[in-house]
Amino acid sequence: MTVKKIIKMKLSTRLIVLVVVLQAVMFILLAMNNAFQSMQYSEEIFTGALMGVVITLSLTAAITYSMTANLRKLEIAAKAMSIDQLEFKVELEGKGELDDLTGTFNRLAQELSEAKKALRKEHEALERESRFMQALLDGIDAVVMEARLPGYQFTFVSREAKNLLGYAVSDWLKPNFWVDNIQKEDVIWLKETILGHTEKGESFTIDFRMSHQQGHTIWVRAINSVEFDEDQRPIIRGLILDITEQKTAEDRIVYLAEHDSLTGLINRRRFQNELERSIAYAERYQLQGAVLFVDLDQFKYVNDTYGHQYGDEYLLDVSRRLFQVLRRTDILGRLGGDEFGVVIPKCSFEEAHTVALAMLGALAQESMEHDGKMVPVSASIGVALFPTQSAVPADLLAKADAAMYTAKRKGRAQVHIFSDDDTELWNMQSKIHWEERIRWALAEDRFVLFYQPVVEMRTGLITHYEVLLRMRGDNDQMISPGAFIDTAERFGLIREIDSWVVDQAIKTQAQSIKDHKPVSLAINLSGKHFGNLNMLDYIKDTIKTYGADPQSLMFEVTETEAVENLSKARGFIDSLREIGCQFALDDFGIGFSSFHYLRNLPVDYIKIDGSFVRGLHVDTDDRLFVKAIVDLAKGLNIPCVAEFVENSHIADVLIELGVELGQGYYLAKPKAEFIDGVIIDLHKRG
Repeated sequence: MTVKKIIKMKLSTRLIVLVVVLQAVMFILLAMNNAFQSMQYSEEIFTGALMGVVITLSLTAAITYSMTANLRKLEIAAKAMSIDQLEFKVELEGKGELDDLTGTFNRLAQELSEAKKALRKEHEALERESRFMQALLDGIDAVVMEARLPGYQFTFVSREAKNLLGYAVSDWLKPNFWVDNIQKEDVIWLKETILGHTEKGESFTIDFRMSHQQGHTIWVRAINSVEFDEDQRPIIRGLILDITEQKTAEDRIVYLAEHDSLTGLINRRRFQNELERSIAYAERYQLQGAVLFVDLDQFKYVNDTYGHQYGDEYLLDVSRRLFQVLRRTDILGRLGGDEFGVVIPKCSFEEAHTVALAMLGALAQESMEHDGKMVPVSASIGVALFPTQSAVPADLLAKADAAMYTAKRKGRAQVHIFSDDDTELWNMQSKIHWEERIRWALAEDRFVLFYQPVVEMRTGLITHYEVLLRMRGDNDQMISPGAFIDTAERFGLIREIDSWVVDQAIKTQAQSIKDHKPVSLAINLSGKHFGNLNMLDYIKDTIKTYGADPQSLMFEVTETEAVENLSKARGFIDSLREIGCQFALDDFGIGFSSFHYLRNLPVDYIKIDGSFVRGLHVDTDDRLFVKAIVDLAKGLNIPCVAEFVENSHIADVLIELGVELGQGYYLAKPKAEFIDGVIIDLHKRG
């Protein structure tokens, strides 16, 4: 029963009492009037009548108070309930018709009180959850966001948005904030990318640049999932992370991977890429260009006589002198210790010869001084023309190199243009000779496997062995694969060699299980097998035939081959990982300009190329490069293996840089048998 109904009941009762009182008063007044009319009025009668009125009113008041006492209690309780005092209880005097109403009222108050307590608990729980979620959002080093199309319009961003760009959360929610704060050259492709993914309702990740409030540019990565509302309009939810440091590190790694650390010139690998582009340009527009191979004369004598420090100064001076002669469109690189290369994109035979002579003049113009002694500077230069003499970068460099050796034979400080007479006949004869020896080794079972352990750098624990191929020569001497692998690939014999290695390695792993001394093996594979279903089936069948443990088998592929055949490489890797095999990316770092592809290759290990490890203890740039690789690999939860750990100094630096695993002669040399035990005592290594 509501408060209004109670009040109405009280008013109705009071009205009844008032009517009764009025009737009594009217009855007395009527009696008095009759007395006056009959002239029987006297003072005593009047006084008695007046007393009767007073008594009647008093009795009426008493009766009224008694009858409305319980109603007043209900009224007080109703008012208490209206101001949220639900603990108030109604207790009536005596029993009567209001008992049911009072019971209902008290039960209602109790139910409301319990409901209030339950709501309070739910509210407190929601507040705790809200504080937890806010703390969680604030603790994430990324912007949690929700956005809608068109234009990636933000409808929600977490507080981290202020830290990311310096703009308040309210600014992020303004129309066109995203479009106004990304790099203008990125707008079109970003909109197309986002629209393409949202139309399909698929998750996607994109990296792009945004402008900070203070004016500088940062790199961000948006990790997005797509849902649709009731009107089938896409809702984009996800995270936006600051990846500026990662991008800077990647750029630094790309630079280190493509440039010579001493001179700052591009290195051999980048030079070959530039040469390839120049050849393609020349072929497209029917132009001619030239590549110059520059080899310093007597540099070994200079280096050995005056020391490596002076040798470095010598090389720096040479690079500066060569650079001053060239045009802005020419490309200068350091190809090796005392070897430099030059690409002249557009030039004739005569122009190439003229540039080469100018370079010799610049080198010989002024001798260098050391401790009062004048040290002459000279070089021999070989020239090859493209695309007339070759359109293949490696062949063109080889011809320029051959021309350079002809120049040296002519007396040094000379220029020689390549001709057919410079081709070394013994080179081809050598390749034919090695083809015959490879076929002989396959037929006569002259190949053998050696095993080199990969160990934990801190503990010496052997995690697995790399399987290394050797050929047993005529006199049973062991020949490393570097002597014959190129020929095997050129003459199509690499598949037979790989099949033999796979068969023998898997057989060895299976035998180790039977001998109760199980080992894990890493097997090198050529990238030519990517997309080859026959090799996939062969590996799986061989594992099944011998009863090997696929989880104890790892396959190594070079980074360059994996990146060049990315889709096929991923399919090949995924197929073998499905049965438990692992994969390692070998020679990592030499192809680092394609680092972002690493996220698309499901590999278990990264093997840092030995060229960055050999001089790690003396070369600051190599140290920076390896550190950058380690940091980025840790971000992807991929352990690193350092190759060519040749001494304790390198090992100490690797441990300092956080490299977990190592392989090299300092730790253990390759042998035809496994090491007895599972731990190498690093303290005994000298």
